[in-house]
Amino acid sequence: MELTLTSVQQSALASAVASEPRTRCWKRYQAVLLVAAGLEPRLIARTLRCHVASVYGWVATWRREGMAGLAEGPHPGAARRVDEAGEAVLGTLLESDPQTHGHQATGWTVPLLPTELRHAGYEVSGRTIRRTLHRLGYRWKRPQYVLGRPDPAYAAKKGGGSRWRRACWRRAARSGWLMRRRCGSSRRCARDGASGGNRPRC
Repeated sequence: MELTLTSVQQSALASAVASEPRTRCWKRYQAVLLVAAGLEPRLIARTLRCHVASVYGWVATWRREGMAGLAEGPHPGAARRVDEAGEAVLGTLLESDPQTHGHQATGWTVPLLPTELRHAGYEVSGRTIRRTLHRLGYRWKRPQYVLGRPDPAYAAKKGGGSRWRRACWRRAARSGWLMRRRCGSSRRCARDGASGGNRPRC
């Protein structure tokens, strides 16, 4: 294969080889320079670790389009499985109660969401839902449990119970009987040492 380059073209390719950080583009520029230097395409493919057909294709692209043809094109990637309409559906679900959709749960989880999105026409996996939630700014937090129906007399009951327990302890201390909290048994406490502000010993 013969390829003739002008001094301007050689300088442009040499500058591109020296400054190109991406390996794919660097191989293209280097292959054209090596072909112009007289090397065989098979040897160039072995040196650059590519297929010999790629070397022929890069040279043909150079002859048609020049440097612009060897540049790396955009890679947009695959389309999102959850588009803007799906994101709106997901946001509406997260603002609703799972129990209204027939789930026995008080909060939405990733395993529950694919079923509801499937009803809306989106067949997605849990990993896709996690990426979508992260992109929308949602973060997982542990639910906080609150009393749904507080007892209006809870404070009074709690206070009354505390007074009753204090009265029981005072009566037990006066009679010399104390309950041992650790083992749950009761026995007669030694009265010696109780005077002078010292605590009775059990």
